[in-house]
Amino acid sequence: MKRLLVFLISLCSLQVAIAQPYSAYTDIRLQFYVFDNAAANQVEHLLPIDYKIGKNAVAYLDNQRIFKIYKDGQSSVVNDMFTTNFHVSDNLILFKSANMLSVVDDGKVVLLSKLCNRYAMGDSVVLFYDANRSSFNGYYNGKTTELETFLNLRDNDFTFDSTVKVSDNIGAYINYNEQFKVFYNGESEVLENQTVKQFQVGRDIVAYVDINNIFKIYYKGQSFTIDPFPPKSFMVGDDVVAFHGNDGYFKIFYRGNLITVGYYEPRYHVADRVVSFADPNGFFKVFYEGEQTVIDNYYPEKIKAGYNSLVYTNKANMVRMFSKGQMYDITTMTLLDLRLDYDVLQYKVGFNAFKIFYEGNHYN
Repeated sequence: MKRLLVFLISLCSLQVAIAQPYSAYTDIRLQFYVFDNAAANQVEHLLPIDYKIGKNAVAYLDNQRIFKIYKDGQSSVVNDMFTTNFHVSDNLILFKSANMLSVVDDGKVVLLSKLCNRYAMGDSVVLFYDANRSSFNGYYNGKTTELETFLNLRDNDFTFDSTVKVSDNIGAYINYNEQFKVFYNGESEVLENQTVKQFQVGRDIVAYVDINNIFKIYYKGQSFTIDPFPPKSFMVGDDVVAFHGNDGYFKIFYRGNLITVGYYEPRYHVADRVVSFADPNGFFKVFYEGEQTVIDNYYPEKIKAGYNSLVYTNKANMVRMFSKGQMYDITTMTLLDLRLDYDVLQYKVGFNAFKIFYEGNHYN
C-alpha cells in the first residue's frame, strides 16, 4: 500500500504536457534506456525482465520483478513483485497481480476485479469477466458498467478473441443469448438479435457479417449495410475498413464514405490508420487519411505498420518509412533488427547499438 501511495502521488505531481513518443532498448551493458522527448534516458542499470511501450508511458518489470511505469522523465513503482502480467495502450496500463485485475488510468490505479482470468483491452476501454460476481463488464472513462450476468459460465460460452473483441475505444461481443452487442462511449447497444458469422473492431468502427450473410459496418453510432453478400476478406483499422467484395472489387470504407479501388484480388494490410495495398498494376500504395499515395513500383514481402506509419526495405536495401503522409529514406546499412513503436522507428545497427528516427530526425 505504501508503494502504491508513492506511485499515485508521483504521477499526480507530473506536469500536464503534450504526449511525447516513446521507444526503449537495452544497450551493450544491458542497461535499460527509454527514448523520450528526443533523448535517450537511462532508466535502469540492470536488464528488465519485460517491458512494453504505450503512447504515453513505458511499463516494465525491473530486474527484481518490481512493476514500474516510466512517464515524463521519471519511473514510479506500482507494486513490489506481485505483477504477473501487464499490457499497455494509448491511455491505459492494465496489470494482473495474482488473480486481481487493475488498470492505471490518468494516474490512478483502479481495481477492476479481485478474480479475473478473461479480459481484453483497447486504448481506453477494457472488457472483462469478473468470476466472483459472474458478470461481464466494460470499463471506460473511469466507470465500470455491468454488461451481462451469468449463473454458470463455461469455457465455450464466452471466448475472448472469438466472441469478444476490443480495439481502441470500442468493444463488441456475442452474448449467451446469441445477441451481437457493442460497448461504445460507455454504453451498450444491441446491433443484431441473432449471432453474427464474423466480426472485427477498430477505432469507432465494427465490421461484421450477419446471420443472413449481409456485410455491415457500424461506425460512430450509425449502421451501414455495405453488401448483401459477405466479402471474400476484410480488415478493420481506425475509422477504416478495407475489403475484397463478393463482386470482385477492392473497396475501402473511410469515415462513412465507400471508395472503390479496382476490380482485382488485392494484397493488402490494415494497421491502425494505415492501409497498404498493391494496386491493379502491382504498385505499392498507402491509403492514409482519405488519400492514396504511391510508395513503390512493387509490393514488398515484409512490412511493419502501425498508428500513422509504415516501414519496409526496398530492392536497393534502403529502409523507407511512410509517416503522417511523408516519405523518408532512412538508411542502407544492414540492420540486425528494427521495430516500430507508434510513429517512432528504432533500428539496431550493431551489437546492442540502436538508432532512433522520428518525424524526419535521427537520434543516436
